[in-house]
Amino acid sequence: MSRMWNEMEPAEKQSQSPSSEPVGHSPKGSAEHRNSKRSPLQVSLLVYGSAVDNRPFREKTDTLNANEQGCFILLEASVARGQRLCLVNLSNQDERECRVVRLGKLLLGKRQVAVEFLRPAPEFWFDS
Repeated sequence: MSRMWNEMEPAEKQSQSPSSEPVGHSPKGSAEHRNSKRSPLQVSLLVYGSAVDNRPFREKTDTLNANEQGCFILLEASVARGQRLCLVNLSNQDERECRVVRLGKLLLGKRQVAVEFLRPAPEFWFDS
C-alpha cells in the first residue's frame, strides 16, 4: 500500500467513530448551543434596555419562538451579544432580565435576536 493510504486510514477511522456529541448538536459555548427545544410561540413583549450607543430604548415586538430558557425576537434597536435587556410579557405583565446570546439576519429593517433568561423561566410565557 502507498504511504498516502496509510496516512488516510487512521483519519478515516477517527471520522467514522462515534463522537461524544449527537449529530447536529453544537458544543456548549458555541453560538448555536441550546439547552431545550424552541417552540413556535407568539407572545407580545415589551423589550427595554440601552442600545449599543447607550441610549435607552423601549420596543414592542412578538416572539418568533420561545422556550423556558429564552426566545427569538426581531428588534429595531441596535444591541450587542452579551448585553442585558428586560422583557415584559404584555399578557401577564411578568418581567424578566435576559442577555443577548446571538444576533441573526436583518429582516424588514429589524435584527433577529436570540435572548436567554438569567434563570430558566417557563412560567414567563403563560397567563397568570
